[in-house]
Amino acid sequence: MDALEETEEDEQRVEEKLGGLAVSDDLQDVETKVPVEQDCLPKHSVDMSQLPSSYKTNSPKEKQLLHIADNFLRQYIHLCPNRKPLFLHPVNECGVEKFVSTTVRPTLLPYTELYDWDGCASFVSDYLVMEPLECPITLPSSLYSPTTTLKHQRGNCFDFSVLLCSMLIGAGYDAYCVQGYATLETCTLDETQELCPLLRKPPEEAGKPKCEPLHGLRVHAWVLVLSGKREVPETFFINPFTGNRHNTTDKRFLGIESVWNHRNYWVNMQDCRHGCKDLIFDLGDAVHWEIMLSESNPLQLLPEEEEELFDSDTEREKRMSFDVPPSWVAPIRIPPRQFETRYCQGKKVTLYNKAKLKKWAPYLNGNGLVQRLTIYAGPDYTDVVEVREWFENREDILVRREVNKQTQLTTDYFSKGHSFSLKAHTYTLLEPKTGHTMEFYNEARVDGLQKRVETASEMTEYFMGRDDFLYLRHVDFGKQGDETQRIDMNSKPIRQIKECFHRNPEKPADEDVAECIFLITEEYIHLTYHLKDKYITASKKLFHKLPERASKEHEVFMTPETCITYEAGSFEKGKSLFHLYNLLKDLTAKEKRVKEQVRQSEAEVLTILKIRQTEEADIKLSVSIYNRDRNEERRRHHEAMESTVKDELLGQKKQDLDYLAPFLIQNGCRDKLNQKQALCVRDDCLTDFKHHLTYKINLIQARLEKAVEELQKRHLWFQENKNQLNTKEKNDYLSSCSESMFHINVLEQRLNREKQMAPQKYLALEDKLCMDPRIAEHLGYI
Repeated sequence: MDALEETEEDEQRVEEKLGGLAVSDDLQDVETKVPVEQDCLPKHSVDMSQLPSSYKTNSPKEKQLLHIADNFLRQYIHLCPNRKPLFLHPVNECGVEKFVSTTVRPTLLPYTELYDWDGCASFVSDYLVMEPLECPITLPSSLYSPTTTLKHQRGNCFDFSVLLCSMLIGAGYDAYCVQGYATLETCTLDETQELCPLLRKPPEEAGKPKCEPLHGLRVHAWVLVLSGKREVPETFFINPFTGNRHNTTDKRFLGIESVWNHRNYWVNMQDCRHGCKDLIFDLGDAVHWEIMLSESNPLQLLPEEEEELFDSDTEREKRMSFDVPPSWVAPIRIPPRQFETRYCQGKKVTLYNKAKLKKWAPYLNGNGLVQRLTIYAGPDYTDVVEVREWFENREDILVRREVNKQTQLTTDYFSKGHSFSLKAHTYTLLEPKTGHTMEFYNEARVDGLQKRVETASEMTEYFMGRDDFLYLRHVDFGKQGDETQRIDMNSKPIRQIKECFHRNPEKPADEDVAECIFLITEEYIHLTYHLKDKYITASKKLFHKLPERASKEHEVFMTPETCITYEAGSFEKGKSLFHLYNLLKDLTAKEKRVKEQVRQSEAEVLTILKIRQTEEADIKLSVSIYNRDRNEERRRHHEAMESTVKDELLGQKKQDLDYLAPFLIQNGCRDKLNQKQALCVRDDCLTDFKHHLTYKINLIQARLEKAVEELQKRHLWFQENKNQLNTKEKNDYLSSCSESMFHINVLEQRLNREKQMAPQKYLALEDKLCMDPRIAEHLGYI
């Protein structure tokens, strides 16, 4: 590992260049310049009085593990004197040395967002505030437990990685913490040169990384996820600071010293002079990875004169068969309110290349704003080009807004459920006659309207899935001074209406209208039919409407001059006058209907604008009925129900049968008990209760084993048949595995709870029996 095994001369040159690391202003600037805008808080102190005893002491097995780790470290240093130190047993928050594998606490948290790797990584990167290492080229002196890291919401890269690895292993991934080296930007969470993930990714950058004196020496920790489990197709890295996934060939990661999970520790024996791109991640390969606890051969032995540095054969066998003790870390729990709040103090700001991303917890902002991306013209973050905002829990179901600062155009996006099936709305002002583009969920509308574009002089509507094959309607409005076509003061005079239709295969092409134009002011109707096969011109008809006859039927006049007809590819006489008369009559009636539909569209636009103005003037947030903390009505209802149930339980408790009655009958006891009978009844009651507790634990254990066995069988079946499965069957398999894992986790929690509570329940019953007047008088209690 030439890239990691720096010689003493190289180290001296680096120290001379940096001025000893302690007085270098440049280095201090490098370490303190963190582009993520966070509140600068002092390093958190830990109240050790509130921590479990496992945090403050080591069990005999943990002490034995530390002894094994020390022996392993001595051999490693002797065999690899030029290698950097290993991160084996730093002190925890109580100053107690703990082996790093026991700091990993596999946990599956009860939130569906945390069942997959990307949800876990996103949560960790959002929930915690990054703290840089005290010295960028040395390992940290301590490693806190994930529970303490969660409590204070702060940590360095090792704290981030241990927490994320614990969550990923709990979710079923083959995940490992990594001790290695990374670039300056990766170690300091400097994303000012990176494109924001919400923006479209550019092609691969061809530029070289900036030259900096500590390149290849900066210590970093991240997470390795191996392929295999959870159907992960390819091994990849996760940067815990950002939550982003990276290929193992990514140039951000410059080398690996070691990896570990909750069961073992591996040392990388491969050359990292070219970073991680050539590394083999088969941890079972003893040539490329040296494992600490395994049945395989340990480090190569030295000559006999140096055997005192190594274990004896007996100790070596003991070490290689040693199992890592359970994690000393308390169960990892995240209350729902903290999970919802997510960010430290409810907000987070990240700087990217020409962009700034702000995030807020739900309900923190009164308008439901949870995320805002501001895009700038330059790297100085001054000239705003565009602003994108995301919303949650709004009653008007607005979910996203984009504002173009150059054109002043605003686009609002809505989820399904709007009263007019509104999907998106583009505007400059929420006022009529200012120009609006509205998109709709066409499948939820009777008219199949997909989009409507309106300006002061025209309106265009797009349709989809209509029975009449209409897909476009374009309306030209006249000037405001033209009163001939106006119905009321709010409507605009209609000058022309054009409708376009898709091909109807049930009609001949020369009878299937492709375009119909109603020239309102000129009193013309122009029809264009679909093209017939192998023709380059289409049949057309032009009708000129004459004034209506003053009769009760309001019949229209029809003369040979009223209609001009062109039949493509036909030299025969056109349709009869009677046929044209009926067609003109139908078109005249249709013109009236279309004009009414246009007026309805105008009215709908005005109604939508009025509703949007009201919604923006008084923004309201919706609260789920299951959220008792925020839903006041639901909370009062729940408290009333709890009070009622409590009263019922108290009343029922008074009417409960005597719990000693079965055992009194069994022993033939009546009213007064002698000492022998009292002791016999007590022992029988305790024995029966013990059997009940044992049966309950065994029952849960059996269900757990059955669930695990079924999951293993399902996984084996998938491995044998995955090449023949379609996408739906694969998705069903992944969904069933996720449900099974959740069920297994619940059973494990129930089993652990029953095992912990059984002795307490037994002692509680024993105390209760000893205080029973029928038994206590024979035991000296009264």
